[in-house]
Amino acid sequence: MRKTLYSLLFSLCIVATLLNFTFCSKADNKEELIQEAIFEELRLHPKAQLVDIYKFFFQGTFGPGHIISDQKSALAYMQNELQSSTEFDSVIWQQVGYKILYYRINLKLIKEGNIPEEKYFSAFIQSTDTSQTPSTKEWWEEWNFVLSVIDKMKLIIPNYEEDKSDLDKMLLEGKVLVHHSDIYRKLYHPHYRIVDKENFEKLNLD
Repeated sequence: MRKTLYSLLFSLCIVATLLNFTFCSKADNKEELIQEAIFEELRLHPKAQLVDIYKFFFQGTFGPGHIISDQKSALAYMQNELQSSTEFDSVIWQQVGYKILYYRINLKLIKEGNIPEEKYFSAFIQSTDTSQTPSTKEWWEEWNFVLSVIDKMKLIIPNYEEDKSDLDKMLLEGKVLVHHSDIYRKLYHPHYRIVDKENFEKLNLD
């Protein structure tokens, strides 16, 4: 009886150890993916501020649906942006976040005739069907995890503490949407739309 009890306890210890190992591996993997995503964003946009990194991960989680009111208005807004924009980012497309769900697609592709406007806009609109409705609580937990990773990386990001405080206040008020920083807009001219992975692959941009 005692031998059977010891065997059972030993088995439970092994299971607990394996479960803990699995959990830690998943957490470590998520952290590594976030680090890689941050390094890539800063490689492409070295002057990105914390608010830009926030936007990068927010878009990678929720996609484009949060900015669509109706298709007609969305198309008119995009056409107006195309007509008024003379400078574009050198990055043609970019994966956002770390989940490999969404991509930024540069409007420059339409401007230079590489993709028909209708095809581009269709990919964008279809991607709104896969996007999520932002949950402040869910997103705040996710963003705090990203912040913990950034803190461990000891990156030198101008205005970091100030932006961090402003973002916290914004989230406390139940707001989740932000604009790119002034320096980001000035240096990189971010004119793009968010497209999901399936529609991105259909555009054959590789």
